[in-house]
Amino acid sequence: MSAQLKIDSRVEGEGLAVLALTGEVDVANATQVREAGLKLISDGVRHLVVDLSQTEYIDTSGLGTLVGLQKRIRESGGEVLLAALQPRVRRPFEITGLTNVFRLYDDVGSALEELRS
Repeated sequence: MSAQLKIDSRVEGEGLAVLALTGEVDVANATQVREAGLKLISDGVRHLVVDLSQTEYIDTSGLGTLVGLQKRIRESGGEVLLAALQPRVRRPFEITGLTNVFRLYDDVGSALEELRS
């Protein structure tokens, strides 16, 4: 049974938002992450920083969800950036080669700074 997932989002400027995921992202709740991301995109977000600092685990369903959001947001000229991946969460991205699909940042502030520059 998966740990409770908490999803928070906040707008950080025009077309820019942060999606913070706390807990485990897995097959049981990846759809919730997808829906939260798509809602932000439909609201005009073109650049999305996913804060994984409090994410304890992510499975292939979670990885696929983030890839899907990246594909969708790139259609509008935007990008999904990942921030603050803990080693246990970073490892699946490395194994699958997704570190070549996403730009990774040590913290949310660094990712936001990159997008604003």
